[in-house]
Amino acid sequence: MKRVNSERHARARATAVLALLLALSSACQKFTANGGAGGSTDAGAAGEPQAGSSDSGASSGHGGAPEQAGAGGNAGVASSGAPGAGEAGAGGGSETAGGPSAGAGGSSVSQCPCTAPTPTCQAGRCVVRGPSMLKVNPFYIDSTEVTVAQYAVFSKLKTATPADQAPECSWNTSYDPPFVQGAPVALPNHPVTNIDFCDAAAFCAWADKRLCGNINGGPITLVQLADPDQSQWFASCAGPKSQQYPYGTAYESGACNDQNGTHKLLDVGTEPKCQGYYPGLFDMLGNAQEWVDACDAKSGPLDGCERIGGSYEDGADTVCSTSGQAQRNAYAPQVGFRCCSK
Repeated sequence: MKRVNSERHARARATAVLALLLALSSACQKFTANGGAGGSTDAGAAGEPQAGSSDSGASSGHGGAPEQAGAGGNAGVASSGAPGAGEAGAGGGSETAGGPSAGAGGSSVSQCPCTAPTPTCQAGRCVVRGPSMLKVNPFYIDSTEVTVAQYAVFSKLKTATPADQAPECSWNTSYDPPFVQGAPVALPNHPVTNIDFCDAAAFCAWADKRLCGNINGGPITLVQLADPDQSQWFASCAGPKSQQYPYGTAYESGACNDQNGTHKLLDVGTEPKCQGYYPGLFDMLGNAQEWVDACDAKSGPLDGCERIGGSYEDGADTVCSTSGQAQRNAYAPQVGFRCCSK
């Protein structure tokens, strides 16, 4: 009886060992087929590129499906490699050419707060609204007069309300240039004209700039208007030596779009000889006169404010220091503006 029991126990142990070996063999086969512990058939070394891999500009996670980013980012690329709608992961930002770069976790790093020459924060990016800006130590100024097309972006987005304007402009109910019978056709790259002082000031504020005034901030007095140490506009036109014309000390007929030019508005920046003391600064004389932040009061629409720089109607006697006064609510087909940094 003992021998029979011993043989039965031996056969049971052999059967158990055989079952264990078969189970181990099956597990090894599954491990190899799946490309590693916890992996799926899509994620092995020979698999297709995954979202977040080096092909998509982000780092891949373990076992991720094609539309899912791995560790460090949201999916911005499908398995085909085509751009998706998501954000890029840690390998790079979702935008280029100055766009925000991606930080840890795949979220974009904001460039804001912003300063000139790209003073406006827009969706986490620092951009410039209106003309590009040129450095005139220690401030920036628009390289050209504000154009019809640039102003139209502002006027379509903004409604004139007292809350958005200085108290002396609370009377202003529209930023749209009025129709003027016989005025030149407003082409997109012409200086925007037929706008009053308050319209110009509102555009500059929207662009996180200001109408050119005192270098140290705020408005400028008439006495300071031709002082290169005080006036942003005059310092830009005449330079530190206070030369009479933006291009030099003597008048050059035809250099700027003045009375000896076309007798009409031209596209901004198209007169190569009419650059300011600083290269790349155009039309400081001629083309359109420009509003500056130099008014004799802050009471309302009848305040007298300065317009400087001459227009296509003015001649050789117009120099960098020449200005004329008009009411704050006045507008004319030869008067526009440009902005300076705050």
